Amino acid sequence: MPNIALLALEASDGIVVLTSIVLVFAMLIALCLIIMIEGKIFDSINHKAAKPQPPKPSKAAPPAPPKPAPKPQPPVAKAADGAIPGEVIAAISAAVACVMGEGAVIHGIRRVTKSGKGSRRGAWGDAGVREHTTPFM
Repeated sequence: MPNIALLALEASDGIVVLTSIVLVFAMLIALCLIIMIEGKIFDSINHKAAKPQPPKPSKAAPPAPPKPAPKPQPPVAKAADGAIPGEVIAAISAAVACVMGEGAVIHGIRRVTKSGKGSRRGAWGDAGVREHTTPFM
């Protein structure tokens, strides 16, 4: 026996459904436009705030002569005995100080060698696996 509720549909039901669908999509398009316009407004405000006003030069001071280009530094040489060069230690120390703060203490820096197991991930990948698979303490 057929379902009587399905047979009771009228023409106005289709109009209501169609109107609802059109209304929902029209509101979605309107929201997209509003968000896009707000983004452009905020971008223009940020660009205005980011542009510093150039200082007005005084007419009495002559322009400064251009500075000579700095001499290129030689590349960091690898330490002969396999130790880590001082420039690398200084860079690591500066990075730790930036991240951890001035009170951070470095107990040691050592070179990580490739594992003999032939890992395809490399040192960084192995460190990530160790970090994410170690149980919480």
